[in-house]
Amino acid sequence: MKNIKMMKKSIVINGKSHKDLKNLSDEFNRPIGKFTEDMILFFKKTGQDPALINDKTPSQMIKVIDRRIVGFFRTQESEILYPLRSSLSESIEQNTTFFKNLLENLNSIFGKVKENDLEVKESIKRINDSLETIKSNLK
Repeated sequence: MKNIKMMKKSIVINGKSHKDLKNLSDEFNRPIGKFTEDMILFFKKTGQDPALINDKTPSQMIKVIDRRIVGFFRTQESEILYPLRSSLSESIEQNTTFFKNLLENLNSIFGKVKENDLEVKESIKRINDSLETIKSNLK
C-alpha cells in the first residue's frame, strides 16, 4: 500500500453543509476526512454529478431510471421483437403451406400406387385364371 502523506487542508463550506457532512460521516461510521475522500472517489468512479440530483428525491430518481428502462424495452420490442415475431409468423405460414402441399402430393402418389397395385393384382389373377384354364385343358 502506498504511503501517502496526509496534510491538513481546509475547505470553505457553509455551516449547514458542514453539519450535514458531520452527520453523514457519523452515520457511515467514518471520520470526516475519510468520508470526504470516499465521496470524491464515488463521484469519480460513477461519473455522477451531484448538482444534477439537488432537488430530486430517490423515488423521483428511480422514476427517471424506470422511464429510461421502459423506453429501452420498448425500443428493443419495436426494433427486435416485432420484426422477429413477424418473421416467425411468415416462416410458420410458409411451413404450413409446404407441409399441406407435401401431404397432398404424398396422398396423390399413394393413391396412384394403390391403383397400380390393384391393377397388378387383377393382372396376376387373370394370369392365374388363364393358367388354370390351360392346365385343365391339358388334362
